[in-house]
Amino acid sequence: MKPPDLAVIIPARNEAPRIGGCLDSVHQALEFAGVAAAEVIVVDDDSTDETSQVARARGAVAIRQSPRGGPLAAWTFGVAGSSAPLLFFVDADCLVDKAAFAALLRGFARPQVGVVAARADLDRGRTVDSLVQRSAAFSALMMHEIKIRLATHDFLPIGKLMAVRREAWGSGGRPWPCDRVVASRARQAGWEISYAAGAVVYYAPVETYADLRSDYVRTVVAHERLCRDWFEPLPPGVVRRAAFASLRRQPGNAAAWAVVRARLRGERSRGRMQAGDGYARWDRRPDSPPGRHVTQSQPEVRA
Repeated sequence: MKPPDLAVIIPARNEAPRIGGCLDSVHQALEFAGVAAAEVIVVDDDSTDETSQVARARGAVAIRQSPRGGPLAAWTFGVAGSSAPLLFFVDADCLVDKAAFAALLRGFARPQVGVVAARADLDRGRTVDSLVQRSAAFSALMMHEIKIRLATHDFLPIGKLMAVRREAWGSGGRPWPCDRVVASRARQAGWEISYAAGAVVYYAPVETYADLRSDYVRTVVAHERLCRDWFEPLPPGVVRRAAFASLRRQPGNAAAWAVVRARLRGERSRGRMQAGDGYARWDRRPDSPPGRHVTQSQPEVRA
């Protein structure tokens, strides 16, 4: 049997209503890229719904992570359950643009590139009208504007789709499942990081302030408290230029973003946010062992 060219790893918890659409977009992107041999692995993070069954029905391998460990912790188990030289990581609530995988593969044309980052953008079919949604739209634009101004920086993979060479994933000892830690260790081992702006993944904006707050706690707050020493600082000049460019393109959304961020920072300054709140992506430092149990099931055969 021919070994797979790449593995697509998708962490998912209670995503039965959405995982089918994600997997359909993944298969379309693989076909567009001309990838005949691929592993598609859904890491079910102790779901209580039919996530695994839907994944198997769409031709994916289902790996169950128990107890619940978080989406980034699931990456490690997906990697352990795969054998491909290239590892693509996709969030379960996203739709992959059909040209995204082809763009990521082009990013690996130079052998010294170990990590290729993608662009995350709002689902074009969604209405963006609330304060929270407008803030999310501005955040997505800011992320893109920052990334196009960076070169081989560990911030580039921050998003909902990224690709890593297996050798780069394992650089510097046991990797911890976090995009910036993986990228940082890869850089320290001599690999380059590339941003493929043409590799786009679409996601739905958060609907409520509570959801936005939860995401902020899982990323920004826990990020700084647990992992600050592992990452490169963003160059201030790059951030300023990106902010100015984003402001010119979306002034109304920029105002919404400023209002929402002021509220988040106010809560944080009053001690109302803890790193462990919500669905933890960051439940330990990068040098701590994961210690999870995994079971695996194969895809169903469809007529």
